[in-house]
Order: sequence, then C-alpha cells, then structure tokens
Amino acid sequence: MSEEEKKMDRRTYAKYAGTAIIAAAVGGAVGYTAKKAPPAPGVGPTQTVTQTVTRTVTAAAPGAAPGLGQVPILPPGVRNPYIYDELKGAEVKALHDAFAGRILEWYDYLLEEEAGVKIGLTKLVDIPMLKDEGMSLLEAKATDFPLIQITPSFIADFSLTGKIEPLDDYYKRFYKAITPEYNEYLTQVLPPYVEFYMKYKGKIWTIPFDGDVHLWNYLVPFYTKDEFKNEYKNWHPDRKPLTLPETWDDYIMQCKFFAEKVLPDDKKTIPGAEVLWPTMITVAPPWGWAFFYNFAASYGVSYFDKNMEHALWPREKAVEALKKVVELVPYCPEGVASFGTSETVEYWLAGKVISQIWWIDINEWGQVDPVKGKLANHLMPGYPDPEKGVVVHRAMMPYNRTWVIPNYLDEKTKKAAFYVAFHVSHWDYSIYQVADYDCGMDPYMYVHYTDYAAWQYTKSNPLKRPSEEWPHTEPLFPTFEMARKHLDGGLANMAVGYPQPTFPGTIEFQESLSREFQQAMGGKDPAKAIDDAASSWEDTRDKYMGIVGKDEYLAIWKDFNEKMMRLGYI
Repeated sequence: MSEEEKKMDRRTYAKYAGTAIIAAAVGGAVGYTAKKAPPAPGVGPTQTVTQTVTRTVTAAAPGAAPGLGQVPILPPGVRNPYIYDELKGAEVKALHDAFAGRILEWYDYLLEEEAGVKIGLTKLVDIPMLKDEGMSLLEAKATDFPLIQITPSFIADFSLTGKIEPLDDYYKRFYKAITPEYNEYLTQVLPPYVEFYMKYKGKIWTIPFDGDVHLWNYLVPFYTKDEFKNEYKNWHPDRKPLTLPETWDDYIMQCKFFAEKVLPDDKKTIPGAEVLWPTMITVAPPWGWAFFYNFAASYGVSYFDKNMEHALWPREKAVEALKKVVELVPYCPEGVASFGTSETVEYWLAGKVISQIWWIDINEWGQVDPVKGKLANHLMPGYPDPEKGVVVHRAMMPYNRTWVIPNYLDEKTKKAAFYVAFHVSHWDYSIYQVADYDCGMDPYMYVHYTDYAAWQYTKSNPLKRPSEEWPHTEPLFPTFEMARKHLDGGLANMAVGYPQPTFPGTIEFQESLSREFQQAMGGKDPAKAIDDAASSWEDTRDKYMGIVGKDEYLAIWKDFNEKMMRLGYI
C-alpha cells in the first residue's frame, strides 16, 4: 500500500458505515454566528511549544488552587501541582472506533509528566461495533476503559443506562482563566457542539475531540477555465455565468452542462485524471440520511413538528427536497444508489468527478496526485425560500467523536479520565491534532478556525511522538493560503451547520431514513419513500415513548427543538 493509500485508508474510513472567526452569516445562517468568538488565551503567533518538556511549576499545595478545589490547566508537559499528587498512579485507557486511533498514546509522555497518569493501550473497534462495545462495558460495569468514545447519536441511549457520569462539576473544576466564572473552554467549543453533542436533558455528558460538518467540494480547474466559463454562459438559457453554485438548481444545471458539453474530459483539464462524471453522493446506510438532509434542512424540513405528532415535517417539503436530490442521479456514476463512503472517497481522490458533498476532511487527504492542488470546498448550495426571500443553506454535522466516563469508577479514576480527555480536547493539544496528517479529528472550536490554526496545517505536530503505527510528520497543506481556504470553507458551512438528532431512537431514525433515501435514488417514488420513512419514524417515536414515558420523551424533543429555534435553525 502506498503512502497516499495509507493516508486515505486512515482518514477515509473513519467516516465509514457509518482570518476571521465566524462573523455575519450568509442568508439563513444560524444565529450564533453573528457573535464574535471569545479569545483563546495563550494561543497566538507568539506561542511556543517545546516537544520534550520536563519542567515543573513551583506553586502552593493542591488545596491552595484558586477557588474551591479548582484546577488551572497548565501547558502540555508541565507538571501541574494542583492535581499531580491527587492523580498520580491512575491509569487511563480508551475505547475508540478504529479510525479515531490512539491519540492519547501520542501524548502519554506529556500527560504522565503533567498529572502522574499512565496512558494504557487504546482498544480499537470497527465503527459499526462502537455502540455495542461501549454498551457492553457499561452493562458489565467494566473498569478497564475509563474513557469510552461515542458519537452524539448515542448520547440519549448511553444516558438512559444510568451508568455514565454527568460532567458539569468536572468542567467547573478545570479551567484556563484566572476567574473560573468565565469558562474559556466551553466558550471556545462551537455552540451547536456544546448544545447538542455535549448536553442532554440539561446536563453535560461528553468531552468532544472531533467536529464533523459537510461541505460542497469541487475540482477548481473546471470552474476557472475560460473555455468552460465562456461556453457555459452561451449554453445557459438565462446566460448565467459559471460560478460556484448558490442554489440546488444552480448545482444541477452545472451538472447538466458538464455532462453535455465537457465530459468525458478529453482535453485533460487535470493531467492524469480521467474525469467522467459531474457529481456523486453518498447514499448507502447508515449515513445516506445525512447527505439527503443537507437538502431537506435547507427546505425547512424538521425531524418532527413542534408537538412531535408528525415526522419529517412539513411532509410536502421533504418530498420536494428528495425529488431535488433524485435529479442528480443522471449525473452520477452508474450504481450511485449503492455508493457508500469508500466509493465516494476512491472516486474523489482519483479525480473522476467534478463535485461532491462530503465531510470537511476529504480535501486534506486530497494532497495526492492527480488531484493535488486542484481541490477546494465551498458553502453548501441551498434552497431559495420564497417566503423568507433568501437562499437558505444548511450543512449537516453528522458523526463527531466525544468521550463519556462510566459513573461507577472510583473517584480518582474518574478525575484522571476527565483530566486526560479535557486536556487533549483543550486547544493546548487539539489545535495540533486537528491538523495532523495521521489524525482524523476535525475542528470543533472557534480557535481551530483562526489564522494561527491554519498555520498548523502547514507544519508537523510538535507534541506527537511518532511511532511505527503513526509515523507521519509531514504537513497536510504546503501553504498557508491553501490551509486558510480549506478552513474558510469549514467556517462557511459551520455557520449554517445543522445538528444530527440526539434524542432516544436516533440510530433507528437514521437507519430507516437512509434505507428510504437509498431506495428513492434507485427509483422508488420520492413521495412514497418519504411517507414510508415518516411512518417508520413515528413507530420508533411510539416505541421510545413506551420506554421512557410519553411526557418525558416529549420533553426531550421540545428541549431539542427549542435549542434549534434559539440557535436559528428553524
């Protein structure tokens, strides 16, 4: 396997089977983006990091930490006198999906110096088995893995076990600022991740270490070549210029043009690439639902109506959105209805299609021939809502990785697990790992989108200790400009990011909608597919109302729905 193939394998199938801070929003953008991001103290062009750190900090005894039992977070590898004696000798191991990798082990030498905590061998499991493996540990009250990775799709199910620890008090204890009233960490994590992927039923349950969002991606030369631009304007019935698509109709019209006038690309616009199709889309379960929902959410389709009586509501808009996606089928490779993540990544890195929707990191792996230097991303196209008078853009935020901690562990182990997860999640470490060649983690903090963060994509990770398993030290992007444009695309889509469901039954909702989406892309009537999906969702709703109680379930939904309204999604 070549180095390029190893990289694709490492980061691609992480999604299997599965400069400025965000400012004024584009049309229909969520409300939180209008706010200026809070600062990230200690992160900036003057920050320095030493790979081998053996210093200690002279300070008062642990009990004398500022505030009542509060622990300031010190730089990586600096012994923390406020926590060291309390945690010394604890061992922390994690359960991860196989493509989250062993990031705790990258930093074991630093974390042990900081807090006296030993990092054990991470258990890696296939993504489809992640939920079952984590549940099995909790059911057995196993103590082997104090950190269990979940995707937020599982948060309700894991909370229902009664065996994971609410983390509010831990977040209050650990902080970076002098004044603990201002929790700089929680104000740096992007609001939708805090509200939907960390919180559930009013409590915080998770520590994030990955931030996923979909983007619209394209091969740059097909949008910049004068020949194509001139021909498109002459070809288009309204003489529109060839620009990056603002609406779904623009996207489909451009696919039609490329199919009729450009492809197959005999002129070799990209040397070494055989560009054969205008576009493609991931359809196969379990993640097809999210690719469809980029369309549906822009049409204003909510998971349920306000009172949870009707699924995929308003239904007629869901049908309209699905019909729009189906219009892409003639411009996709044959058999697209069976395309999962592996096929879409393979075709993209080979330069076989002009555009596609995918997670933010796909162009990070694309620094390989023949597409190296030819890939870019952009704001997701949207729906021109006649009532709002604007184009509404929505970009799904599916998957994401977070840690939970079993509540039956002894207090020392729980504290050690939280310390390790929190510090690795903190920008002290994460600003480097989200930009690491070997790591499938993506931005989830404001600071991860700054110019300082963009520079990290052009460097090696100064904290990671390379190993035989994770040997790479080369940067992801050759220039700051390329990294900055990559993050700008992420910013634009995070501004309209739409959260996945996080209420009981989420996995069943996702799987049933994925199946119906796949059937519609294969020829099933879209109206029938939506009706069948909605019927399945309502059955699942009723099932979980029976498990947790109707009033309780409605309260969970209304909390989710109110947060959606508060952040401007609906």
